[in-house]
Amino acid sequence: MRLFERAIRRADIPICMSQGFNPRPKMSFPMALALGVEGVDEVIELELSRWIAPSKLQENLRAQLPPDLVIISAEPITPKGPSTVEELVYRIEGDLSEGITREKIDEFLTGEKFQVLREKKGGRKFFNLRSSIVSIALENSALLLRLRPTKEGMARPDEVLDALGQKMGTDSTLRITRSAVHLSSPHEDN
Repeated sequence: MRLFERAIRRADIPICMSQGFNPRPKMSFPMALALGVEGVDEVIELELSRWIAPSKLQENLRAQLPPDLVIISAEPITPKGPSTVEELVYRIEGDLSEGITREKIDEFLTGEKFQVLREKKGGRKFFNLRSSIVSIALENSALLLRLRPTKEGMARPDEVLDALGQKMGTDSTLRITRSAVHLSSPHEDN
């Protein structure tokens, strides 16, 4: 967040600021990355105080970012509010257990429910993992997960792996990468 705040300031991007005692640039990442998960196609939304061409914004911002942080594209969005996350795509590579087979995935996907117990701030709550999963596929030696948020929450890649029989420990060699964030803009249904 700070990296982008500084880059935006140095690039002279006309960003809106919040009100109050400690004004902050109005920017958001629609879905935070979990610790240890790499992101390769992330989204940041900026609220600008005046129009700037997306290509100019991209060019100015790119010049202020480290070389390994690449701006892929810039697009204008409606001023009606932030976008909502429709789907997240994860790619899991590494030493997947031999127990994760297409048959096991099909068996898991045909079930209506798979409850996991989550602990949050002193409380415990069950979550139906299955309701958040769009698809699971084996591709070469990688596992591809397509997840969507629900009113109750969203499945996490480690929970899906655990449901398929793959335990994630501190010594795990699995590499989890979020490869896409699909958004819907608030104006799409108008």
